[in-house]
Amino acid sequence: MEIYEPLYSKKVRILQKVAEELLFVDVNERIPKIGELAEKYQVGRGTIQTALKNLESVSCIKLESRGHLGTFLRNKDVPNLLKYAGTSRIIGVMPLPYSKKYEGLASGFNSEFEKLDVNLNIAFMRGAKLRLEGVKEGRYDFALVSKYSAVEAIKENKELDIALAFGMNTYVSKHAVIFADGKNNKIKKGMKIGIDSFSTDQKTLTMAETKHLDVKYIDLNYMHLLQHLKAKSIDAAIWNTDEIDSEMYHTAPLSSALASREEQQITEAVCVINKSNKKLKYLLHLLSVTELKTMQQKVEEGKHIPRY
Repeated sequence: MEIYEPLYSKKVRILQKVAEELLFVDVNERIPKIGELAEKYQVGRGTIQTALKNLESVSCIKLESRGHLGTFLRNKDVPNLLKYAGTSRIIGVMPLPYSKKYEGLASGFNSEFEKLDVNLNIAFMRGAKLRLEGVKEGRYDFALVSKYSAVEAIKENKELDIALAFGMNTYVSKHAVIFADGKNNKIKKGMKIGIDSFSTDQKTLTMAETKHLDVKYIDLNYMHLLQHLKAKSIDAAIWNTDEIDSEMYHTAPLSSALASREEQQITEAVCVINKSNKKLKYLLHLLSVTELKTMQQKVEEGKHIPRY
């Protein structure tokens, strides 16, 4: 039975709201009373009853009335219910897929959303600040950033929330200082240091590594730092080591204790959403973090071709 009507019709809006309500009810639990839902959404009881019957008719749910005990949810088809709740398409934003780690995460998300029969569109953008701003403004449903970037953003934007965390070394393995001149093995006074002000992680590590040093910061796009090192327009920059050819570039480990401490949170990938988006938070919790990380590992090892 087709239950869609013209967009924004009252019946469709109430159907969506009822579907949302039932998403958060566990199987074999009692659903909200019809009178309560009617009062909550300022409609007649009949409108709520019709919405419930329509959701049953398309096999989204199966209800059982127990008289004065109430009505219980005996079964629910989550992917189908998500569609009627208005969540058939999700837009996520991730870092530029220049590393197999990021390609692995994108592939993992794609695979997990396919299992839920939810269409996932992924945008790629440099700079955690820009990605998080997109979530805050509602242009994206979720953003993938480091835990460090997420925590720093939430301090200023209480409406943001970490919905999923993936564990250490899921965002990057580690960072290193990369030098234009192979004779250097540490940052020295007077050096020109590449820094990306839109990358919370890279900027934080750069400032920590160069604290108390008299250096000149050159603001550059993170993705262009290696080119500037080759051209020797900068002397050094901090970059993650996942895709670095150690024979091609002159690298040295982070030497600052402060930078090393900050890096611990920077290696972990997290999903950030708007705190008010309870429907998306529920959906993300249906994803298997274990399976997603397994996919990431397979892509990193070359055992799976990236697909996103």
